[in-house]
Amino acid sequence: MTERAALTRALTLIAAVALIGSLEAAANWAETLTQQALDSGFLSRLPPTVSVAFAFPKGEEGTDVRQLLTRDGHEVRTFNVSVANHADVVIFNVNVKTAATVAYLLTPDGQLRKAVSYQAGHEAKELAAADVKAAFARERRFWSARAGKSPAAPQAPSPAK
Repeated sequence: MTERAALTRALTLIAAVALIGSLEAAANWAETLTQQALDSGFLSRLPPTVSVAFAFPKGEEGTDVRQLLTRDGHEVRTFNVSVANHADVVIFNVNVKTAATVAYLLTPDGQLRKAVSYQAGHEAKELAAADVKAAFARERRFWSARAGKSPAAPQAPSPAK
């Protein structure tokens, strides 16, 4: 084998290992954030309208969660892990100006199970997966980037929705 071919193979192997590592990190974003929420998230409660829409036990009472929160202008995002069942992960994106909210129920590894939208004080409406594909991809990128950084300083929990 020539020196050039050996160098090419070595660089290809290094690139492949780096790619696999970044894919694993991307795949583990939900698991990383779930652990952060359980370790240091605020104790909060999902609104009953969302708990019922996602068929959580005793949904009409709301669901206790550990929550990570970020705010950027009029947009508030939360990452929520059910206290009773850590496999129930819910992401919220709230427009504080309009009170429009979209909630995404995820699998523990960050795949979309169900999405709903609602206005404060109204019933949640289920959204078709095809209709939320782009919005969910943005949420995934946001939270994946957040998981790649060290945990942000805690912020006060959002008011009840």
